[in-house]
Amino acid sequence: MKNKILLASILAVLSQQGYASDTAAELELLKQQVKLLTEKIEQLEAKTTENTPPKPEAPEVVKVEKKESKSSWADRVKFSADIRDRYEYIDQKGREIRQRNRIRLRANMNMQVNDNLDFTLGMASGGDDPVSTNQSLDGGFSTKDLRLDLAYFNYKFSDSLKLSGGKMKNPFYIPGKNPILWDSDLNPEGFALNYTEGLVNATLVGMAVEERSSTDDTLMFGGQLVFSHDLSDSVDFNAGVGYYDYQNIKGETPLYDGNAKGNTLDANGRLANDFNTAELFAELKTKISGLPFSVYGNYYKNTAADDLDTAYTLGFKLGKVSDAGSWDMGLAYLDTEADALIGTFNDSDFAGGNTDSRGYLLKAGYGLMKNVSLGLTYIDSEIGQSKPTQTDYDRLQLDFIAKFK
Repeated sequence: MKNKILLASILAVLSQQGYASDTAAELELLKQQVKLLTEKIEQLEAKTTENTPPKPEAPEVVKVEKKESKSSWADRVKFSADIRDRYEYIDQKGREIRQRNRIRLRANMNMQVNDNLDFTLGMASGGDDPVSTNQSLDGGFSTKDLRLDLAYFNYKFSDSLKLSGGKMKNPFYIPGKNPILWDSDLNPEGFALNYTEGLVNATLVGMAVEERSSTDDTLMFGGQLVFSHDLSDSVDFNAGVGYYDYQNIKGETPLYDGNAKGNTLDANGRLANDFNTAELFAELKTKISGLPFSVYGNYYKNTAADDLDTAYTLGFKLGKVSDAGSWDMGLAYLDTEADALIGTFNDSDFAGGNTDSRGYLLKAGYGLMKNVSLGLTYIDSEIGQSKPTQTDYDRLQLDFIAKFK
């Protein structure tokens, strides 16, 4: 391009000189020469363009996605805790009225080892009582005990099948959370296999109850099968059966502290019966005026006892404590004959923790704010229903409860 401009300038100059000299022939000759020279320059430029390598394109930018970093150990740990401060009033016929202040502190930590395995460590206040983690505030400001309350693992074979082992949370379904068979603080020890698929939930257990060096150990083998069914969009129905077979317990000292808790003893002060208890239950869940409502019934029979071998409960619950202003209340009737259930493991508050008892259990709660609530429990019961004279047992509990989760 620059060469063309230069030639055009030369041509213009020569043209002016040609006109000045008035020599037409010479001017025409110069024009022809310039034309030839211009064509040669164009040919050279075209050739140069053909031989010039193409300009390299900008390399394509490949976006490399950054791999997610492995989660830290803190992401695989879940911590929860709760504290309860309780005032308690106990009026048992024939004894002085008892009033006391008790606290309960529990702290649990769950650790996810991998996608299939996790384990839980739990500590709680109280002594070694299997059905209570309460600690009375007494002893002249003495220090209080904190003990191992949970230590178990869960291994998932699949989304439906799970194995648990150790000192674990109760693996059985409890309609209405009624404590007639299992106290709410009881954490059994052994192994539990749980299978859940669709509407069916099945649990099999093998529990170590009492190890003895001189005689056979007491073990418990049992299972529970629960069927769930949606009767409608707002009505759920649960029904189940269970069986709990205790090995080597007849003729042995009552479990834990030697207290029979209402069970029949022989002339030597040992348990007079074996315990193979069958369970039936049904539960209906729905809503009333937008509030959760459930009604339930449980029936138990010790198939290894000849007499005083049945127990049952009927109850309902309305509402649920969650945020500030929420509330719940429930009422249940419990009736337990002396040898229907093992007294060591049923509710430690109702009738003083004794079988051979019956009465009413009233509970209510009110939410002060999120995770903080008040609770009320009133027990109107009598002990010794199989005896000529019954003992009235009333108990009132007022609770302040705070949870961290």
